[in-house]
Formats: sequence, structure tokens, C-alpha cells
Amino acid sequence: MGSMGLFLQCATSTFFSLIMSRLVRHFGFRWVYMSSMVSFTVSAFVICISKSVLLVTIMTSLTGYAYATLQSLPYTLTCMYHKEKEVYMPKRKTQSSHKNGVTAKRDPGYLTPGKEEGRSNHVAGTPYEHAFFSQPHGPNGSANSCDQDEVESGHEQRGVGLDFAILDSTFLLSQVFPTLFMGMIVQLAQSVTAYIACSAVFGTVAIYLASRIVFEQKDLKN
Repeated sequence: MGSMGLFLQCATSTFFSLIMSRLVRHFGFRWVYMSSMVSFTVSAFVICISKSVLLVTIMTSLTGYAYATLQSLPYTLTCMYHKEKEVYMPKRKTQSSHKNGVTAKRDPGYLTPGKEEGRSNHVAGTPYEHAFFSQPHGPNGSANSCDQDEVESGHEQRGVGLDFAILDSTFLLSQVFPTLFMGMIVQLAQSVTAYIACSAVFGTVAIYLASRIVFEQKDLKN
């Protein structure tokens, strides 16, 4: 029955993944995201209290909707944020310190490959710069225009790949961390239902956190 439930969950997730773009187009990001979190939480509560194998199996398959949403919408929203950085991305605050009446500003370094010339590199009076931490320069010795524009605009310089890595890491860690204490909770409760009960509690928290997500420009005002 466990294998059947997992199979139906994967099938449901596949189905909703195929129609996700249509759902977003008709109902919007917020409705789709919130409905998936609500459906997961309700399914978990029903699994906890129900003694019907059929109902539990149906609720298990319904959790595939939330799984499909979490595997697509966060990445779509991240692309939207980076596409309109001037609207969604926070402005960078330059750190400055005052020493002996002199203001020193600290700008973030760029993790970009460069060419190491000899054993020392004399660029702008710097005795040595590592090849992979040097500032990118154009043909005339100035910084690349793309990077320069972002710095001058005052927006935080961060690539979409970094945000994708953060999303992947948090999603995987959310599956790893519960295993550290769920075994102990099941032993204390003497029932595997405690596992699903914790999922229902976390689902409730996820609904609240999902309400804080910025889905469109008007959400920034709130």
C-alpha cells in the first residue's frame, strides 16, 4: 500500500506539472501556490484521523499537487525577480567605515575567472590578486559594462544560479533534517501517525509563510 501511495503521488505530481503553466495563467501564482499548500495540509490531517485505506490512498496521491508546485513555482518566481531587478531585488547598501576622517567603502568581490599573469599581478596598484577572485576587466582595462551598470544602479549583484542553488539546498535539507528527530518522535508516540501529524503541523506553518511570498508588484507594498 505504501508503494501504491507513492506511485499515485508521482502520477499526480506529473499530471499537475504538465498543466502548471495553464493553472498559473488562469488563476495566478498566489492561488496555485496557496491552494497546493492547503491541499497538502488538509491531506495530512485526513490521513491522521482516517481509518479508511481508500481515503488515505486518495489523500496520499493528492499530496503530489504540492510536490509539483514546489518543484516549479519557486524557480519561476526567482526568474521573475531577476528579470525585473529594479522592482523585486533589494538595493545594495554599500558598507563604509570612517577612519581618521577617511571614508572607506567595501564593494562585493566578483567570483569570476581571470587570467593570472606571472606570479604577481599589478592591477591598480594591488600587489597580487588571485586569478579567480580578480575584478573582470574589459579591453580598455575598465570593468565589464554589465557589472558596472548593476553596481551603478545600486541593485544587489547576485546571479540567478545562486538563488537556484539555495532553493535546491533548502528543498533537500527539508527532507534530511526531519530524519534526525522523527524516529525519536515515532518511538515516543508509539505510532507512525505522529510522522503525518508533524507533516500537518509543518504544512500549517507553510501556509502562513506562503502568504508572505511576493507574487506580484502590489505585494511589495504590504
